Amino acid sequence: MRYGLAGVVGAGLVGLVLHALASEHGVRALGGGLIVAATFAVGGGLLGFLFGIPKLLTSGAAADPDDRGATSTAGYAPNTNLEQVSDWLTKILLGAGLTQIGSLPHRLRQLGDALAPAVGGGSGAAGFAASLAVYFTILGFLAGWLLTRLLLARALSAADRQTLADSVNQTVLAAETLNFSPQQVRDLFGTGVEGLRVQALALLQGKPDPENVDLVVAAIDRHLSPFELLQALMAARAMAAQSSLSAEQRAALRAAVAYKVRNTRNVPPYSRRKSVADEILRVLPAPAAAAEPTEPTGPSGPSGSAAPQAAGTAEAPAGPVVPAQVQAPDVTTTS
Repeated sequence: MRYGLAGVVGAGLVGLVLHALASEHGVRALGGGLIVAATFAVGGGLLGFLFGIPKLLTSGAAADPDDRGATSTAGYAPNTNLEQVSDWLTKILLGAGLTQIGSLPHRLRQLGDALAPAVGGGSGAAGFAASLAVYFTILGFLAGWLLTRLLLARALSAADRQTLADSVNQTVLAAETLNFSPQQVRDLFGTGVEGLRVQALALLQGKPDPENVDLVVAAIDRHLSPFELLQALMAARAMAAQSSLSAEQRAALRAAVAYKVRNTRNVPPYSRRKSVADEILRVLPAPAAAAEPTEPTGPSGPSGSAAPQAAGTAEAPAGPVVPAQVQAPDVTTTS
């Protein structure tokens, strides 16, 4: 894409240089043409920016598409003013452009006549100036739209995640003083809004209670976003450190984490989710398997009956029978 965009810009500049060389006032034509190209490229880039501004996808959109604060956490809600301005301006520009589309050729001729002196004047200067304006307007629009779509959405998402992470950290620190009851935390998690579910998990990180172990297990078992899954694992880590958990609760917690770790898409190696999950599994070791009793082995076999004698072998001499030494199997323990 970079090379294609550079090639299109280069083609326009080459055409401008050739036109300046053929003009009587070459330096003036080149300088004026560069200014015209840059002006319309910036204008087109601004239009591309307005059309490319990403819409805010709220976590609660499925439950309430009109609720812009669905991702809001304690004291935080994304600002959508830029998105609203973009919607208004694009609608106004499209409406005005469609109503004036019939007069577009006349407008282009007027534009060319106005810009002809800036590109050197002379015959053909008006047509070249109009073509230059249209060319760099379209080029600027495409460049602005692509850059906005590729870079702005990523930057806004990173800023929102950081803000949400800061809010979660504040909730963890203030969990003891907020005095949420276990049922209130459960109700907060059951709202269906990701921001509120994350806050419920943050409360369990700061103030883990055994009554909501099943909530943490259910959160880990669900298909969560990476950030929400990390908060669920951190809540599970806080739960695992509690000595008041029963054996059944510890087993359920370990089973949920161990099952989730098997899916490398949800818990990629070398991610923070993987390190937190491994820490939980170390705190909650798997129960040791009970050793099965082995039957004594004697010369007559495990059941005490005489083993059949192989054909073609000599009969054993009379006298006391000395049991054969049985070598214990080598057991290898894997980590």
